[in-house]
Amino acid sequence: MGENFILLLFVMLPIVLLIFTRQFFRQVRPQMSGQRIRSLVFGNTLVLLLLLSVLTLGGEVYFRFFYDSTDSFGLCKTTQRWFARHFERNATGFRDSANYMPTVEPGKRRVSFFGDSITAAHGIADVEDRFANIIRATNPNLEIHVLAQCGLDTGKQLELVHFLPESGYETDIVVLVYFLNDISDITPEWQEIGKRLYESPSPGFLVSNSYLFDTINARLRMAREPGVSDYYSFVRDAYEGSVWDRQKDRLTNFRDTVAANGGTFYVVTFPFLHALGDDYAYRDIHKKLNSLWLDLDVPHLDLLRVFEGMDAEDLVVSSRDAHPNESAHALAAREISTFLVEQIESEPGSE
Repeated sequence: MGENFILLLFVMLPIVLLIFTRQFFRQVRPQMSGQRIRSLVFGNTLVLLLLLSVLTLGGEVYFRFFYDSTDSFGLCKTTQRWFARHFERNATGFRDSANYMPTVEPGKRRVSFFGDSITAAHGIADVEDRFANIIRATNPNLEIHVLAQCGLDTGKQLELVHFLPESGYETDIVVLVYFLNDISDITPEWQEIGKRLYESPSPGFLVSNSYLFDTINARLRMAREPGVSDYYSFVRDAYEGSVWDRQKDRLTNFRDTVAANGGTFYVVTFPFLHALGDDYAYRDIHKKLNSLWLDLDVPHLDLLRVFEGMDAEDLVVSSRDAHPNESAHALAAREISTFLVEQIESEPGSE
């Protein structure tokens, strides 16, 4: 209701201003021949307001009906509308074009991908362009499940892997798709950033109901927030001290839980694609993760070596969204598929 009212207001405003401007130049201005400066100010002000109202209407129509992309943090109304358009969930509540049965399909190996927005494919309009769906299409002998949700950090992922056996879900191969910010839920810095981003006071009726002004407001908020402009800089500090010790314990718990339920556990790590380059600031974190999985005897595919040397702008959704785009998902699918096949073929008793 509010959105339609704002759109109607933006449609009517240029019409009203056009009528006033026309009346001014036809009837009022000729009577102000002795007030040249005042006439000039009034006339120019009306013309400026008319132009601004037309631009406002154009911006509102564009962002409401034509703009179809996302931002990294899901702050914009345009992102919420994108999710409504493209994020279709299956019967179990996960984004996918296929439904999941609790028991493994006879004659197939089940691969269950656990992850966050990267695994769910935030920013990818066609779910079939997601790496997991590409793997499904190219490996008909694998039963692919994507147990991923946006914002699912390690804590929530761990809750899910504990819950599934109780629900009757059979695990076979479990792949944790790890992203460096999965540690965020136990990082105090991110908790403060999240509060400032997502718990800010209501911006008012206009911003809440206008796609144009909501987009402007969200982009200004992200630009002013140091934790956003210096994207996830806090992550570098999180992989030190007690926070990293706690994260290691949680990841070990994840491995042990999968094993206790008869599953095989693998890990795939995505780098921060937006930060790729010779000065990639998170390289030491990858080394720590590699060392951890080696100590835990968990097969690990680090995709940093795949994406390194490539231009970040060719791999992310947009300048506003640092999630992997279709090209990055295709590259990841190829590497993960090869990794899975190699691991399955190396299992004892495999032919």
